[in-house]
Amino acid sequence: MTELVLSTRQWLRFGTFTAFYFAQGVPIGLFSIALPAFLTEKGASLAEIATYAGFISLPWAYKLIAGPIMDRFTYFPMGFRRPWVIIAQTGLVLSLITLALSSSFGTPSILILTWFGFVSNVFSASQDVATDGMAIDILKENERGRANAFMACGQTLGFSSFGALSGYLLVTYGMQTTAFVAAVIVGLIWLIAILMRERPGEKMLPWTEGEAAEVEHRSDASIFAIGFDLVRTLIFPMSIVLVLMEFLNRANDGIAIAFIPFYAVDVLGVESAEYARVVGLVGILSAVVGLVIGPFIDKLGAKRLLIFVLLAGAAIRIIGWVGIVHYQFDLETLTYLYIAMSIVGQCIFVATIAIFMTICMKRIAASQFSVYMSLANLSRSVGSFLYARVPENVPVEHGLLMMAGLLVLAAIVTVFFNPESHRQRIEQLEAE
Repeated sequence: MTELVLSTRQWLRFGTFTAFYFAQGVPIGLFSIALPAFLTEKGASLAEIATYAGFISLPWAYKLIAGPIMDRFTYFPMGFRRPWVIIAQTGLVLSLITLALSSSFGTPSILILTWFGFVSNVFSASQDVATDGMAIDILKENERGRANAFMACGQTLGFSSFGALSGYLLVTYGMQTTAFVAAVIVGLIWLIAILMRERPGEKMLPWTEGEAAEVEHRSDASIFAIGFDLVRTLIFPMSIVLVLMEFLNRANDGIAIAFIPFYAVDVLGVESAEYARVVGLVGILSAVVGLVIGPFIDKLGAKRLLIFVLLAGAAIRIIGWVGIVHYQFDLETLTYLYIAMSIVGQCIFVATIAIFMTICMKRIAASQFSVYMSLANLSRSVGSFLYARVPENVPVEHGLLMMAGLLVLAAIVTVFFNPESHRQRIEQLEAE
């Protein structure tokens, strides 16, 4: 049987990372797309939905802790990052099965669903850390733009398609069936992690034949040493610039998670299943667009593209606010607005991942990249929590203006990013 080895086959690298990101998208589709609309339809308030969204997003900030652990501890005969991918996806499958079993007598309360969303996202975030570290480790420099487009496409297809599917399943069959279907989908992708290897000669499983591959930048350094390298890279000026940019961008996302479903279901009266279906179709469209822009990142540069799409995102939200205030909005108009927001958001996502990967030091890649993404995802929770505290007498459409302002600030901050100066600092550290 021919070994499926990531380091030797480009198509396998792209396909595997896309599949892993698709698995991350499944719980996002359930907990962040279908359930907010479903709970709103059942009578949950905007503050309750925003608080729920904030809590289930918090585990993505836990990656701050997971990265250094994954850089320090692994079972090298099975690969540098692969053992952690397998562990994380196993936990995700089990958490979804547990949700299904606990839903035997109906849909759990919003509090219980919040905790299940939290736990599932712990495993999903852990898989994300391991996958990102593996991608930085395995991908070639001239592949990252295209690979990130495929990865972003995979995650978007995951949460879009399963968001639409779970919206239908929740209304028609209930939470138990929905959670079981999610567990089966993630379980199939778990098999990919079992069958593939990072480098030739590695073990498929602990009891099979194989040995650890030689990895030049692999380190057996202590957690303290990893943390020391990590702190030095994070305080570089360009790291701070990008963290601030992503804080502003993700805070905008935190507002959107609560605003979009609440406006559609509570204000326009759209049924939750219809909302999830529309969001799913739009997500698939934006995933395809994001896939197309991958090669342009490698050619034009992530910084230039990122500034443009951040400003485009702000303009779209301002146009949406004007439309809501001065014209009659219906589902069709909201759909067009959401299509534009999603396409631009996908472009921001792809460009952001690419730009962060270029500033990581390889020997602590999982730690460094996970810190960047943890802070970004914590920002999303902050955005949701702050939006939950907006006074009830403030018109709901003003959320669009808040999002637009955050994206304009993010674009201004990005102007100051200088990738060459950061790369020189990283090279000095790697030479030590």
